[in-house]
Amino acid sequence: MYVCQWHLEILFGRQGEAVKVFNAWSAEMLASSEFRRAKSHRLLCGHVGPSASHLIHEHVFETLADFETALQDMAKPQFKPFPEALAPIIVPGSQHWEIFRTLS
Repeated sequence: MYVCQWHLEILFGRQGEAVKVFNAWSAEMLASSEFRRAKSHRLLCGHVGPSASHLIHEHVFETLADFETALQDMAKPQFKPFPEALAPIIVPGSQHWEIFRTLS
């Protein structure tokens, strides 16, 4: 199993707006992309230590190939509005993926 986390920082005071975008994006991902192959999905935010402006969109996949296939689907036209809605509230350069392989 692979835990695939997309990390990003949101501008101060914009967390609620970002959560709305992520919820809508997640619904579309499950409806029309291979992200439905993921075993689980969740949205996390910093609480103690990391800032509440630090968001993590996490997906657990059986294989890296499943994750790569799901990412390719993000080029479909129905997904274009979501990154466009997030762009003005993301701290530039903060977004990155971290992939973990589960051991037990």
